[in-house]
Amino acid sequence: MTNPLKRALRRAARAARGWLAEPAPVSNPAQSRFAYAEINDIVEHIAATLGSVQRPAYAWGMTQAAHLAKHIGVERISVLELGVAGGNGLVALDRAAELVEDALGVGIEVYGFDSGRGLPRPEDWRDLPNLWSAGDFPMDEAALKARLQRAQLILGLVADTIPAFLQQNPAPIGFISFDLDLYSSTKQALALLEADHARLLPRIHCYMDDILGFTFADFNGERLAMAEFNAAHETRKFSPIYGLRFYVPPRHFNAMWVEKFYMVHILDHPLYAAYDGLVRRPRMDLESGQ
Repeated sequence: MTNPLKRALRRAARAARGWLAEPAPVSNPAQSRFAYAEINDIVEHIAATLGSVQRPAYAWGMTQAAHLAKHIGVERISVLELGVAGGNGLVALDRAAELVEDALGVGIEVYGFDSGRGLPRPEDWRDLPNLWSAGDFPMDEAALKARLQRAQLILGLVADTIPAFLQQNPAPIGFISFDLDLYSSTKQALALLEADHARLLPRIHCYMDDILGFTFADFNGERLAMAEFNAAHETRKFSPIYGLRFYVPPRHFNAMWVEKFYMVHILDHPLYAAYDGLVRRPRMDLESGQ
C-alpha cells in the first residue's frame, strides 16, 4: 500500500473515531422566538449571584411562574415549599425571590410549610415506612427564622395549615415544591390545587422531590397522590413537562431535578387560554389580540 493511501486511510479512521466520540448535537429551543433564553438567563444569574445557596430547580420553577404572571397581568404571586426540614430549600427560595422580582417586575410572596417536629408517623405502606419514620427531618425553628428575609414559616400539619392559609387570600400560587415525603401528607396538601381561581395561576410548576429511585412507585408516595388527584378532578390535572431537559440551561441537561418537574393545569381557570409569552408573537398579532 502506498504511503499516500495509508495516510488517507489513517485520516479517514481518525475522522470516523472523532465522529463516533462526538456527542450528538443538542436541540436548542432557546431561540429568539421563544422565552426560554430569557428565563434561563435569569436562572443562571441567580446561580452566579447566590452561589452555593441557590437551588436551580427552585429558581427555574419560580422564574417560570413569574414569567407567566407577568404576561397574563398578575402583579403578585406566591411560591411555596411544602416540607422545610432544616430550611436550606426555603432559604434558597427566599433569596432568589428578590432576584426574580427585579428581573420580571412581579411581586413574590414566599411561604414554607412544615410540622416543625419532623415527619408524622407513616400511616401505612403508601407512606413508604421502609424509608421514613416519625420525627425524621426535624427543624431548628429559631435558627431557621434567623436566616429568612421575606419567607413566612407556617408550622403545623398541612391538613390544618393549608385551609387556614387559603382563607387568608394569598397571592395566586405559581410554584410549589412538594417535599412532604409521605403519601398521606402530600394528598392532604393537594387541597391547595382545589382553591378558587383567584388563588392560583392557570398553570402551576410543581417540583416533586420524592419520585425517583429508592422504592418510589406509581402505587405509593407522591406519584400515587398525583394519580388520585387526576382521577378525582376533571379540569385540574398534573402532567409531566415532556422533554424539559431540552429547555433548561444546557449545564442542567442531565440534572436529576429536571425529571422531577410537573405542571398542574387548571383547565377551568378563566386565564388558562390567555397569551403567556412563551412563544413570542409578531407585534401585529399582539396588537390585534390574536
